[in-house]
This record gives sequence, structure tokens and C-alpha cells, in this order.
Amino acid sequence: MADSKKPVQEAGGRATTPQRALEAAVAALVLAAVCAVAVYAVWSRNRGFEITDEAYYLLLAIHPAETRYYISAQQWAMAPLWQITGSLASFRMAGFLLLTGSAAVLGMGALAAARGRAASVMPQWPGRIAVIGCAVVCALLYAITINVSPSYNLLASAGAYLSLGLVLLAGDKTAAAGRVGMLGLAGVALAVEFVCKPSSGLATFVLVVIAVLWLDRSGGRKTLALAAVIAGGLFGLAALLFAHTTPTEAAQAFSGGMALFRMVQTEPILTRLGRYAIEFGGYTADAMRSNVFLIVAVLVYLIRKSWVTIGLVIAALVHALVAAEYFSYGMAQYVEYMQRALVLLALMLAVAWQTVPVRSRWLFVLLAMLPYTVAMGTGNALFGQVIISLASWGALMALAAYARPVATRDAVASMAILVGFVGLTSAQILVSKAKIPYNLNERMDRQSFAVTIGPLGRVKVDAGTRQFMHEIDAAIAKCRIAPGAPFLGLYNVPGLALALNAVPVETPWLNNVAQADAVLASNEALADKAVVAIRLNIDASLPPLPAALKGFPANFEHCGDAVFPHEQQKIQIWSGLRQRWPPD
Repeated sequence: MADSKKPVQEAGGRATTPQRALEAAVAALVLAAVCAVAVYAVWSRNRGFEITDEAYYLLLAIHPAETRYYISAQQWAMAPLWQITGSLASFRMAGFLLLTGSAAVLGMGALAAARGRAASVMPQWPGRIAVIGCAVVCALLYAITINVSPSYNLLASAGAYLSLGLVLLAGDKTAAAGRVGMLGLAGVALAVEFVCKPSSGLATFVLVVIAVLWLDRSGGRKTLALAAVIAGGLFGLAALLFAHTTPTEAAQAFSGGMALFRMVQTEPILTRLGRYAIEFGGYTADAMRSNVFLIVAVLVYLIRKSWVTIGLVIAALVHALVAAEYFSYGMAQYVEYMQRALVLLALMLAVAWQTVPVRSRWLFVLLAMLPYTVAMGTGNALFGQVIISLASWGALMALAAYARPVATRDAVASMAILVGFVGLTSAQILVSKAKIPYNLNERMDRQSFAVTIGPLGRVKVDAGTRQFMHEIDAAIAKCRIAPGAPFLGLYNVPGLALALNAVPVETPWLNNVAQADAVLASNEALADKAVVAIRLNIDASLPPLPAALKGFPANFEHCGDAVFPHEQQKIQIWSGLRQRWPPD
């Protein structure tokens, strides 16, 4: 006879009422988190004007044909999105939909793989909702770094989510036509990721190959699947290329872009990979030290499972969540979050690993590794950079928590870890409202003054940025700067082109005099015709100017000064006296 003290299990190994109630409650919490972070992202869609990174992405999307130097052809993918949206608020909403939609596809793909190749980890309905919901919540972590405007990072993340998600979905399809179609679309998503961030696209392709080899049992099916992915990728790459340029022009642009890139990034590839490893080891060691109470609590639970040790795990989780530095900012914030997230992921896998068959573990490995393929190539620390592409970790955590056919008592521990992870992640997103956003001067809820900014439309900004736009408007009026005037931003002020409604010469982003000299070497005639924005040094002196501005300031009219509130950046606006708009 069965031991009457053991919980009654349903077919498929699922416990009855207590565990199902727990699973439903956790799924409801996940849905609440999805709603909360989605509301925040929609609320912030028209808030904040940043004049460096996000402005650079916007200029590429608005003026793709005028960008002639690049190492990332992200504008090929972003320009159609701008043509559809046409304002900052709607452009950001396009990024929001791309992130959440691709994350949902990844979650559904993980479920399809669980149902097909890894049936032992297939959750019931509350778990299926949680898998998709957790993927969406983690995808929106992107919003704590910079707003969700489509950019090379956002599109690389979405492309990776879609490519792996579609491959996992296709693995469960019996109809050949539908399967090949999904795999072809996965290749197109990889092409988008590749043109936005080549190193990321190549790394994700390797992961997709591993997924295909794991999913398909026969050599013929593996070959057909890989051929479909590669064909879709080549088609997507060709479509993006020929819609904007020619192979010769793209090669020249890439060559020129690499020359500019080397002027600010000189780290060799092997040196960078070595740095990744050293930094990752250091951050991981710090994560273990700072979360030692939680790690010990889970280890004690694994050695002796009881309600007492489960209580210890829950207490340690509460301590870890309360101790999190939610209101810190910058890279320290990303590292603090990632250290706790990595520990929670490792502990969840430790709890689930032994009960998951070997063939099912490959799904966990694929989902765990995806953020690192997206981050590959970054100049930042790899450890923290993955914060922008963690949707697969959300899906993995939910799969691991819901998949195991265990008793109610044992399920509580994995559910507690999942709740801690979702709570940590959603709180990190929601407190962004009360933190100063990237390269801005006021919190998001203080970006409340509506102004019109060039092609961006109505944007809500803080009081200092509103004054900055008044100063820009006065400069435009004084020098009669017409829309579409050629623009030079010296240095690292691409957003002034948006404020002035001007068009950057050759590239939106110039970081130093060497880059400006290289860009103007074949465009000296434009130098005295352009609108020039010069960011002054801290001591209010002029930075080094490119040689092409040999007539400065004699050949220019001083239009005015403007102070961008972030770091009180003083910027002078000058207009070339030879400028005639519209041209004769």
C-alpha cells in the first residue's frame, strides 16, 4: 500500500490541492508583476530627453541615409520603425512591444520544448502562465538602463529572444512547412541581431545550432533545420542591406566606421575576453560573499528537507530582498542586481537539477546562456551587461520552479526562490520612477513639463531641460536655423541635432577631435556651412577643434549658449555664415 503520509499525486506527478493552490497564487503574483512593470513602461514612454546614447539611436533611425560610417548597421532595422511611428513616444512603444512580444515568444518556445523534447519539465497551466510572464518581466529590465527606444542593444535582445524562441517552437511542429517557416523566421531574427550587433548575432547563432542539434533526433532533420535557419538569415541580411544601400557602400561605411571606432576603443579581442573572465570571477565571488546567508540556507535545506529548513530559506530570501540596493544608480546598480539574480538562478538550478533528466537539462543550459550571447562584444563588463537581455532567465526560473513532480513541502522552496526573483526584478524596474534616469538630472516622475523637440514631437522633461530647450529655441531664432541644416556636434552631444532639428554630417556621434578630423577630411566644404554645437570643457574653455574649422570663429555667427542640466554641460551654438537655407 502507498504510504498514507505522502501527498496524493495526480497523473504526471502533480500534487493535489495544496500545491496547486500554491502554484496558482505564484502565477497570480507573476501576472501582477507583469501588469505593474508594463504600466510603468507605458507611463514613461514620453518622459525624458537624453542627448547622448538615446539621441544617437534616434538620429540613426530618423536619418539612416545620411549615416555613412558605422560598425553596427542598426539604422537598417530602426529606420522602418521610425517611419511607422514618427514620434519619440510611439517609437519607444515600438521598442516596448518588440521586447515584450519577443520575450513572450521565447517563453512559449521554452514551453514547447518542455512539452516535446523535455516532457518531464512541462508545467501545468499556472506554470505556463508564469513562464511567459517571468520572461516578459525580465525583458523589461532593459528599461532601468535607458528608455526602451529601439537601439542596437534592444534589437539584439529581441532578435535573440525571437530566434531561440522560434527554433524551440519549431522543434514541436510536425508539419514540415510550418516548421521550415518558423526556422526561416528565426534566421531573419538572427539577421536583425547580426546587423545591429555582429558579435552578438554570431554568438547567438552558435546557441541556435546547439538548440537544433538537441531538438532533432535524425541527421536529416538537423541538416534541414540548420539550412532553413541559414537561408532565413541570408534572406534577412540581403533584405536589410538592399533596402538601404549596396554591398560596396556598406563595406566602405564599415571600414570608415571601424577607423572611427578604433580612435576610442583600442582593446584587442583576446584582451577583452580575458577581462570578461577576470571581471566575471571577481563579481561572482563578491556575489557569494554578499549572499552567503541565502546560499547556506538553501544548502541546509538540500541536506535536510523539512519545514524548518524551508522557513530558513524564506527568511534568507526576505533578508536578501530587503538588503538589495534598489535606489543605487549606474553600473553599481546593475552589478548589485546581477549578483543577486545570478545567485538565485544558481540556487534554483541546485534545487531542481537532480530531479531533471539529462536530456531536459539542455533546455536549462540554452536559456541560461542566451543573455551572454547577446552581451558578447560589449566594452562594458560582461557580468553586468546581461541585465538588458534576461528574459530567458525569467522563463528558466519559472520552468524550474513549476516543472518538478514533488510534494507540496518541497515545492515551497522552489516557489519561494521564484517569488524572490520576480520580486527583486520587478522592484528594480518600478523604483526607476524614483531614481535619476540615465544621463538626466531629475527623477522620472519629475519629467513633467511638455516641450516640443524637433522631429520628436511633444516630450515631457524636467524644469532644467525645459529651460535648455528655451535657450535652443532662442539660438534657432537668432541665426534663423532652418530644419535640415547640416550639423556638427563637438563632442558627444548628438542630441543637439534633435533639439536644433538639424542633420548630422556623416555620423551623429563624434567623441574627439581625431574623429571629427577624419569625418571632415572629405567634407571640408561643409564645415563653414554647418550648425556647430560645441560642448565646453569643465573650465568653460573650448575643446580642440577639427582642422576643417580653420575659419572659426570668423566665419561663424554665435547663436547663443545653452546649459543641459545633466552635469551642467555648457554648450555653444554657432552657425556658418555661408549657410543658405533653403539652398539656391
